[in-house]
Amino acid sequence: MADTAPLHQRLRQLPRSAWVIFAGMFLIKFGNFLNVFLVLFLVSRGYSAAQAGLAVAAVGLGTFVGNMIGGTVADRFGRRSAIAVSMFGSAAATATVPFTDGLITTTALVCLVGIFAQLYRPAAGALLVDVVDGEQRVMAFAVLRLAVNVGMAVGPLVGGLLSGHSYTYVFAGDALFSLAFGTLALLLLPAGRPVQAPVTASEAAGKGGYREVFTDRPYVLFLLSMVAATFVYGQTTATLPLHVTDAGFSNTVYGLLLGLNALLCVVIELPLTRHTERRDPRRVIALGLLLLGAGMGLTGAMNAVWLLALTVVLWTVAETIYTPIANAYPAEFSPAHLRGRYQGAEGLAHTLGGTLGPAVGGLLYGINAPLHWTVCAAVAVLGAALVLGAKPGTRQTETPVAKTPEPVPATTN
Repeated sequence: MADTAPLHQRLRQLPRSAWVIFAGMFLIKFGNFLNVFLVLFLVSRGYSAAQAGLAVAAVGLGTFVGNMIGGTVADRFGRRSAIAVSMFGSAAATATVPFTDGLITTTALVCLVGIFAQLYRPAAGALLVDVVDGEQRVMAFAVLRLAVNVGMAVGPLVGGLLSGHSYTYVFAGDALFSLAFGTLALLLLPAGRPVQAPVTASEAAGKGGYREVFTDRPYVLFLLSMVAATFVYGQTTATLPLHVTDAGFSNTVYGLLLGLNALLCVVIELPLTRHTERRDPRRVIALGLLLLGAGMGLTGAMNAVWLLALTVVLWTVAETIYTPIANAYPAEFSPAHLRGRYQGAEGLAHTLGGTLGPAVGGLLYGINAPLHWTVCAAVAVLGAALVLGAKPGTRQTETPVAKTPEPVPATTN
């Protein structure tokens, strides 16, 4: 069986389209300069920190909207089309940012960047599900995360060098990486629309699409568990640096802790995934969330660098345990004609948790730091409990009211 084959052999078995997605994800995460340098760019233009924060919030709003739209576009018009529109639209909008004047105009433009930049995400996830066999999907999503982690680790270093010359170079570089992924998608990804499913009674009454996704109660439990997970994980960039500073350490220590996290993810995730992918996904995700809660919950009690490093190891192991499984898990719920929307809903859950986590966490930390870390642990435990109830195939399904002919599927490589 594939899950017992050597790792290098399993990687060679992944189809070409999957490797195009991996390469594209590396490119756009490597070149994700706008998100990293937007605040510094706006402050250099004379805007206040509060005004720069408003623009960052607008990007977040755009990603929220882009996830939802992207799922629909991927299902209706095809994965390749959604990725191409996303990348070319993002490139055009990003390249325009340094030539825009006025807070309102700039904020509106970066919101548009957020929409376009996130449109691809449901399509990329759905395409991996389309072209990768079920027993290989978890490994495929683990490789996807590896590409993301490497890109995010190296890219900001290059962006920092570019910003030393001109912020125009920063945004132009971001746009070029998006153009590269869009071009790869058009040249190498399969064309065609996704498989159409029989029309159900709710769809005939105009209640299909995302309505069908969000009435899938087991899947909603999974989504809520992901909100909890990203809420807690969001503390790594929100309140962890505050704790490091309050413990008397410099920003260098915080940077080293994040570097330890990135290094561990790159080194252990693929080998660890070979073992976790064979297990019950709900139990694996629950275990990961419990470890995440333990790692974050213990953080507030640690005031030595080596002890903080141990907590980082703990929540990093948690991350590498649950994330590849969780990324592949929507495929267990989604019918072929709604894969994009199911992926979009998962992205929405990540966006929601990633937004609430820093906001609520920062507020709680300011009021009572020990309480904050306890709440983080409790939220992770709640997420673990929720995901145990998220069993695919337990929703009530509807009988199709009419059959529609399926188009010939696009050839995948």
